[in-house]
Amino acid sequence: MKKIVITLLACAATAFAFSQSIDIEKIEDRYKQHFGLKAGYNWSYVTGSKEGFKPGNRTGFMVSAFYAPTSRTGKGFRSEVVFSRQGYSFDNGGKNTDVLNDYIYLPQLVTFGIGRFFQLQAGAQIGVLLNSKMSGSKDTTITGLMNRIDYGFAAGVELNPVAGLLIGGRYNLGLGKLYKRYETATTDPSPYPLPFNPETTDLKNGVVQLFVGYRF
Repeated sequence: MKKIVITLLACAATAFAFSQSIDIEKIEDRYKQHFGLKAGYNWSYVTGSKEGFKPGNRTGFMVSAFYAPTSRTGKGFRSEVVFSRQGYSFDNGGKNTDVLNDYIYLPQLVTFGIGRFFQLQAGAQIGVLLNSKMSGSKDTTITGLMNRIDYGFAAGVELNPVAGLLIGGRYNLGLGKLYKRYETATTDPSPYPLPFNPETTDLKNGVVQLFVGYRF
């Protein structure tokens, strides 16, 4: 009888220790610092217009790294570094011409978890223009016409269907004016190389992003 009692006590102690180790692992995972990578598709355009100038949309891509500590509540935050290729297109004398802009953005987002698999995100971001060029018979660099700093808001949703995998979408609304000055050719009184005066055209960035990623 004594041996049976000792055996039962040993089993109970082992089970308790095992359950405690599981609880500790759950707590550690709950407060784990998460890093991740994302890549996806950009559908970009510019807001604002000018009489006789109607810009169209342009596709591009984005890649991102992020830091997102797990919160003890459904509310948290996320910091990201995003490379984004975006721009717009326009009719240049019957020929479709693309303007491609490369940015580095730094979004700072507040996150709201809904259940285990769904998350809302919203916040602000600031960006730095790396390069801008206009396609044509010969690509033309127009970085000098551009404001190098962009800023605005970002909001989106993210799904976590299985552990680690991310699928989501985001909308970026730029508030900074794209162009800063007017440039003319010495032999042509019309604006060069763009078909409008940047000083009088209040164009701003707009981007829709679809992405997949992995959280470590």
